[in-house]
Amino acid sequence: MKKLLLICLTASFIFGAAQEKKISFAKELNYQYVENNTPQPALKMYASNTNEFLTQTSFKDIPMYYYTDGLGTTVVSLAMNNRLNSSLNSWMLYGMGGYSGYGEPEKESFTLEVEKLDTKETILGIPCSHFLLSLKDGGRKDEKMKLCIDEKSPVNNFSVLNGIINQYVGKSKLKNSGLNGMILKGAPEKEYSKEYIVLTSIKDSKDFIYFDHKRAMTDQQRKMDSIMLAYKKMDEEYASADSADVAVDSVAAVADPYAYDNYYAIPDYVSEYKKAQDEDGSLAITNIPNENLWKGLPKHCKNFEKDLPEFKNKDLKKHLKNYVGQMCDMYLTQSGSHNVGIKLTLDEIRREVLYLNEVHDQLDESDQKKLKNYLKNLD
Repeated sequence: MKKLLLICLTASFIFGAAQEKKISFAKELNYQYVENNTPQPALKMYASNTNEFLTQTSFKDIPMYYYTDGLGTTVVSLAMNNRLNSSLNSWMLYGMGGYSGYGEPEKESFTLEVEKLDTKETILGIPCSHFLLSLKDGGRKDEKMKLCIDEKSPVNNFSVLNGIINQYVGKSKLKNSGLNGMILKGAPEKEYSKEYIVLTSIKDSKDFIYFDHKRAMTDQQRKMDSIMLAYKKMDEEYASADSADVAVDSVAAVADPYAYDNYYAIPDYVSEYKKAQDEDGSLAITNIPNENLWKGLPKHCKNFEKDLPEFKNKDLKKHLKNYVGQMCDMYLTQSGSHNVGIKLTLDEIRREVLYLNEVHDQLDESDQKKLKNYLKNLD
């Protein structure tokens, strides 16, 4: 139960309209998991000004994404062009009653009780109050999670925690709550000072996604219903070894009934790459979540800004920086856990190539030589 609580807490940090809409994020929150005084990246959360959240984490190196708003929390996947799609993972079936073998899993009901304590602490210079979140599941012993929450924060990611628990543990009911605010730290109560998740940075964000949450929730429910029907069929036919094989195939077939259509779907192309952008915009390589990813990138990508030449042309360096940085970002797309907006990155590369070609003949001989040598010697 302790591990389950910690997983739910991680996922909750880890992250409707009737049609797809653009959701712009104002803040990027980074959390770390600390064990034996050793920190490691845990999750990244993007928050809008209207409390819409996209959370990215991983479990056993498998990337996991969650989207949360007033409608609830949905497991999603990050597609091209910054679009989200509904998704399923094995944890969802586990959460439907600890499913193993054949038979339809059943969700349990839980009660979540919130108790405010008299103690406080300060994290990143932000004061927060301690709360105990008790998860009660019938005859089991109560399990308690300790949280430190900034109740004055406009970022209300406490609501995400309940959404994640509903996804994986079962339908829950909040009691004595009404609590809002940003979670700065959390852990099972007995481990709060030893093993915990803590907020390590808050940054401004210009990231955005396109998403139709209502449709995604409907699609996800249809997929779950189809899987449950297939499992029921397996129960009915399992007496026959041959028919059991057929039933297993039927589960695979309905696991993602929309996979075929989505596989060949692509948004209409809109030519936007010539539009002015901010050359000092964020690059994915400036915030790589796992050091192992560097092995898939050219060597020059690491601290590449230090090796950029100085030019007489004042604008050339910032355009060259953006071009090289965006190219490095594209190498990150080899990883399944990447968060690179592929179309946007390609647009930026095309725009900078166009700029470098157009400006080349206007540069003096010294700048032309520096530019040529720099690009030629990139590994």
